[in-house]
Amino acid sequence: MNLSLPSRRAVLFCSTVLLGIALALGLPWLSPKRGVERAWAGSLAALADDRPDDFATYLDLNYHDGFGLDREGALTMAKSIRSHFILCTITREQAELALDPRKHSATSRAIIRLGGQGSPVASAAIQASASSNAPTLFRWRRGSWKPWDWKLVAVDNTDAARGLSQPQRELGSFGSGLH
Repeated sequence: MNLSLPSRRAVLFCSTVLLGIALALGLPWLSPKRGVERAWAGSLAALADDRPDDFATYLDLNYHDGFGLDREGALTMAKSIRSHFILCTITREQAELALDPRKHSATSRAIIRLGGQGSPVASAAIQASASSNAPTLFRWRRGSWKPWDWKLVAVDNTDAARGLSQPQRELGSFGSGLH
């Protein structure tokens, strides 16, 4: 059996077609907007799946939020609340994303819904998220030239901040804080 190699022209044609397909599929994946969307989905998935180290990689070192928490406080609170869940789901409703014209910062907004099973604290969090229609605002900043390098710099939800401040005040009156 005698096999011959394909001609140089056939190899170049096939290589060009494959390169074109790779570019057509890969370039949209590298867009900054897609990078923010992946970071947003990844951060919520890390919380839902109880992967605190993965969640920490999405938070900027200068993170702050409407709850008065910095990066370490947010990580501590996320671990504390997530520990009350046996099963946790986090979904986004009415999600919106806006990228600044220079593509170095972005804001995303959605109504966040919690679901799952767990302790009475988890049930209260699920019920609170189900009864609120206030959107949560996420602020993102791109950390480098890479279109996928997005960090969460701030989160704000006035209803959730009010809802969280009351239990903190009540626990504070008993001499303990929400940890």
